[in-house]
Amino acid sequence: MIRAETVLLLSEVPQAHGVFDPPMENGREVFCTVRSVSQTEAYQARATGLAPELRLKLEHTCEYEGEKQCEFRGVRYDIIRTYMDEKDGIELTIQRTEGNADV
Repeated sequence: MIRAETVLLLSEVPQAHGVFDPPMENGREVFCTVRSVSQTEAYQARATGLAPELRLKLEHTCEYEGEKQCEFRGVRYDIIRTYMDEKDGIELTIQRTEGNADV
């Protein structure tokens, strides 16, 4: 399988800082394959208030460590669903982070 794209998986870094300081983030870049969201999945998700845009397939489940957000092609996304396939891969369904308008 050719994995020509990369995604930056983002997680918050726990550290001692001021109460009003924004949380620090840590990012890890991993290879992925881009897939589209099926029409059925998109309609069902929209009925619950979600708006999935893409599915990113990571080759191995160990590449994903429970991150809640990612950056793909310069756009920030929330990871709204994960799916482990039968070949030890994992698929991340993502939607654009609120406030990250389409430009």
